[in-house]
Amino acid sequence: MKTTTRNIAIGFAILLICTFTLVSASAYLTYRTAKGRLRDFKEVGLSQNPRVQFEALRRKYGTKLRPLGCTQRLCQYEIDLSNPSIAALRLVPYTEMNIWFMVNQGSLETAMLEYRTALKERHSPVVHVQEGMCSRGCGVRFDVNPHGTTGQMWNGLVEFDTRADSEQRDAALALNLGCFSQLGGCKDIVDLLPSMWAHTESGRISSRLVGLAQKLEDSHMFPSPDDF
Repeated sequence: MKTTTRNIAIGFAILLICTFTLVSASAYLTYRTAKGRLRDFKEVGLSQNPRVQFEALRRKYGTKLRPLGCTQRLCQYEIDLSNPSIAALRLVPYTEMNIWFMVNQGSLETAMLEYRTALKERHSPVVHVQEGMCSRGCGVRFDVNPHGTTGQMWNGLVEFDTRADSEQRDAALALNLGCFSQLGGCKDIVDLLPSMWAHTESGRISSRLVGLAQKLEDSHMFPSPDDF
């Protein structure tokens, strides 16, 4: 009887060790992959020739970067990443990062990143980061929503283009990749993108770049020649 109990205990311990090893390996691989794709996203935006950089990505990722549908002028591509193996153990919520590239008449025009986690019995947070790739700017120089202080914690949007400065660009793309493996998961957009929003003492959230965003709003009242 003692031998049987000991064998069961040993078997259970081995199972726990194996499970922990597999989870750790899966979490590390997901994190490393997400970090690499985020780096590629940044490099495309910083490239002097985004179209050439994007073509290099297509060769690098092959079928993982798949077309979603093309017309005579437009073509959209997507590459995704998620944590189904870890999420299956119910220790970490299902989390995914999707990246889309929009090509207009052969030129890379827009790239968008979606980072979200699926929570039960509460709102599931999602952050979208959109970058315009046109040399003279596509869309807005820099914008963040929610902006200021708010109780809206579940849906965040950051937009910028080639006119954004390095501080704004770095903050927009400083995703917390730990959400793929964090026990209990990430609860709101502050957890997903802490460089852009922060919690307040009153239980609300506030955008960290309020000063920079306000400076841009003020500058748009008196446009510079670069804005045309």
